[in-house]
Amino acid sequence: PSMLLLLLPPHPSLLPGGSAVSAPRRLRARAVRMEPDEGGQAAVFDDLGEKQVYGPTKPAHAWPKPWTNLETQEHVQVVKAASGLLQEPLRTDMGDDEIFVGKDSIHILKHHGSYMQQDRSLKGKDKQHSYQFMLRLKMPCGEVPGPLYAELDDISNKWGHGDLRATTRQAFQLHGVLKGNLKSVIASIANIGSNTYGGCGDISRNVMTPPVSFPNNPAYEYCGQYARAMAELFKPMTQAFYEIWLDGQPADKTEYWQRDIGKEQLGVDLDEVRTEDRGNGIITGHTIEPLYGRTYLPKKFKIAFTVPGDNGVDLYINDIGCVVILEPDGKTLKGFNIVVGGGMGRTHKAEQTFARAASHLGFAPKEHFFEAMKAILAVQRDHGNREVRSNARLKYLVHTLGIDDFRTLTEKYYGRRFEPWVPLPEWKYLDWMGWHEQGDGRWMLGVNVEQGRVRDTPELRLKTGLRKVVDTFPGVDL
Repeated sequence: PSMLLLLLPPHPSLLPGGSAVSAPRRLRARAVRMEPDEGGQAAVFDDLGEKQVYGPTKPAHAWPKPWTNLETQEHVQVVKAASGLLQEPLRTDMGDDEIFVGKDSIHILKHHGSYMQQDRSLKGKDKQHSYQFMLRLKMPCGEVPGPLYAELDDISNKWGHGDLRATTRQAFQLHGVLKGNLKSVIASIANIGSNTYGGCGDISRNVMTPPVSFPNNPAYEYCGQYARAMAELFKPMTQAFYEIWLDGQPADKTEYWQRDIGKEQLGVDLDEVRTEDRGNGIITGHTIEPLYGRTYLPKKFKIAFTVPGDNGVDLYINDIGCVVILEPDGKTLKGFNIVVGGGMGRTHKAEQTFARAASHLGFAPKEHFFEAMKAILAVQRDHGNREVRSNARLKYLVHTLGIDDFRTLTEKYYGRRFEPWVPLPEWKYLDWMGWHEQGDGRWMLGVNVEQGRVRDTPELRLKTGLRKVVDTFPGVDL
């Protein structure tokens, strides 16, 4: 298909008080310390699930670091540990008649792809009672088939603010959904072949690639295929999403982005890869979440893929960045260069938080690539900082250990050495604006979306225009 590229330029909590709703305040994660037992021994934080043998309080491989996660963990970890794999108290809160969910449910709701918000255009009591929800879709590679976009456009008109918002991680957000409609909206999105789980929360987020379609270019094709595979491999396995939003039933359609990641196309079964245990501590032993365990990751986890030379995804600001490396024939996949520990987030006036460019970890051949990625996730799962949430991202672990020690620790989980980094050509920032040949007789068009707002204004009817395109020209995708 031809591609239309949408390109972007480079919670509150509440407390019910009688019949009134208090004004929201920003959630602050608070540390929870386990009380000593009767013998005076410090108790260990309870974060291991059924049959789980490895996790934050029992790493598969010990390594010295300034935090232990043993006696103290910040509040979000407590909420996840008590949630029954991301179900409660959200499931209970969704069954009442309030217009909001409670503060602990807000944390769990993020893993389902939603944030509770308020209408910031309102003031006073009107604002206090304006609780609404944002939904962020899971869209690996930023791909949206034309028919799916038309469905999302209809959903935004029926249940949202009437607009869609494109994010810098290549996903669409839907704003203004009321709590009473939330289940219907999430179910509708799932049943048209998309989803929202993995859009937010302490799990692997939307996996990015350059926003292009080159069906005859092997490097770009492998880039997209393996990005989609990682989105599938690192998805949470809990059934909470289906229990809460789909009444325990499967969605009507398989997610559209799974089209080329089956065993026939990849050469491996991703369900088998997810549970494969080579005896190096990657697999937690948890009966449902073999990779994540009971409390998932310390914080969000972002992955991007690209090809040599194309830095349109800003590779070095991701937790993991992967670069396709081909064999000398220019057609066969050899493996991936891998970087770790990037991120732009920081807290104002908090010097212990900082932006960091990712470091070169090394090269992983194709046959060991998924195991390498699992190993990196397991290191962050076991060793990431769960005591201070503002220092929970992978970049702080890489910074604290240093890339050499981080590599050594990861190799313990990986079960082999990383190969040397394959030299690459100079990076270029490619924004892909304007018209480009796809190499198959078709063209793609990069369109700037100001502030990510897909909406109609007196100056530009962008939302109407995009809908007209996908309705008029079958085969055009975004």
